[in-house]
Amino acid sequence: MLYTLNGYDTHAHAYLICRFGHCLLIDPNFDYDEIIDKLGDYILDGILLTHAHHDHVALIHQFHVPIYIHSDDAALLFEDRYNGFSNDFKRPYQRKQLDIKIIEDGMKIPLADHEVTVIHTPGHTKGSVCFLYQKYLFTGDTLFKNSVGRHDLYSGNLFDLKRSILKLIGTLDDNLTVLPGHDDKTTIRNERKSNPFYLKWKKQGKI
Repeated sequence: MLYTLNGYDTHAHAYLICRFGHCLLIDPNFDYDEIIDKLGDYILDGILLTHAHHDHVALIHQFHVPIYIHSDDAALLFEDRYNGFSNDFKRPYQRKQLDIKIIEDGMKIPLADHEVTVIHTPGHTKGSVCFLYQKYLFTGDTLFKNSVGRHDLYSGNLFDLKRSILKLIGTLDDNLTVLPGHDDKTTIRNERKSNPFYLKWKKQGKI
């Protein structure tokens, strides 16, 4: 079961994936009450973070479950000069509140009798990841419909982003539904045919 909690201009989408009464929450950013409503009587086993920017993580302290984040973005959760928190929007969590679990490329995170696979996709941030679960690919701010994420923020890198996009679109199954951190969903098939960044970078050859 999949629930999408749509973000607004200043927030990312959050996603809740559930199986046999257990759930994982991806990028909890706003509207705690809606998340709780969707959870109902289900058990939340953990939070998965695609990266550490403020518009993806603002509620991570509210659920008291393990928080899975790539090693290259774990420190960014607390570096307010770079993660987007500010005097006007102060970071609502402290390190001592969080049960952080470090993830790496290829790791499997269990959900009932299935698993979520971690795909390291640096470029937007050094520790950006995508999560592959069944027919869904949760891409955070790495891949969007006919677009890609920014690479000009702290720890972002254009060459890494190119490699990540070529890896995702060039190697994953056509039928995967892509669920990004912002804007509309898409498919790998659509991105392989029409994403201008992928088409340009593919033409340029391997990096």
